[in-house]
Amino acid sequence: MVNDTVATMVSCYYEDRSCEVGMIVGTGCNACYMEEMRTVELVEGEEGRMCVNTEWGAFGDNGELEEFRLEYDRVVDEASINPGRQLYEKVISGKYMGELVRLVLMKLVNENLLFNGEASEHLMTRGSFETCFVSQVESDSGDRKQIYNILSSLGVLPSELDCDIVRLVCESVSTRSAHMCGAGLAGVINLMREQRGQDTLKITVGVDGSVYKLHPYFRDRFHQVVRELTPHSDITFLQSEEGSGRGAALISAVAFKMASCI
Repeated sequence: MVNDTVATMVSCYYEDRSCEVGMIVGTGCNACYMEEMRTVELVEGEEGRMCVNTEWGAFGDNGELEEFRLEYDRVVDEASINPGRQLYEKVISGKYMGELVRLVLMKLVNENLLFNGEASEHLMTRGSFETCFVSQVESDSGDRKQIYNILSSLGVLPSELDCDIVRLVCESVSTRSAHMCGAGLAGVINLMREQRGQDTLKITVGVDGSVYKLHPYFRDRFHQVVRELTPHSDITFLQSEEGSGRGAALISAVAFKMASCI
């Protein structure tokens, strides 16, 4: 069995033999990387490298993220099906981004800073501000028509200032997501470089997922933060196309060939 993160790395490795990290930034968020065998305690052997699936969405479950989590994050977590779990994923992934924006908007409404202090029943409904709206708001050409249409569909009639505020909220939430995700990847890459004792690590990162592919600015913000936090690494980002299925097929082919040689 292969998860989508590992399959993404393998499919990108097929195109670029420097690919030793795989990432998913979509509904969920995860990463895998090639770890030095000498540091893997649960598997015998000292030579070569082994793929480690980090399941980093669970980072923070022991309190590591408390100083970074906001009141909106706590509301999202408490209303989720797994309170207290997957906290890192909940500040990054597309599953929660839209709801985080909605909660910020509701606070601004309650403080009479947005929509003249009045929100529609629709906007007050959990999950009504979809994550795709975040991308659409930030894609607005500047005439605010797209933002106006989205807010109108949610039952509110915004002013131009309201539209600008909503855009700023979307930008803040998605930018935080990109920065948090970038910090995680930078930590992994810096660890890899240190363990290999290299002055400069040249590496390719294979990435898949709807947030990475479809949000208009997430990718650039994410790349910028990773590079700022990894000054001694030369990083190439490779977007995976149908990586999960293709990567799983490649692994299956290799496994079949190995079994045939036994």
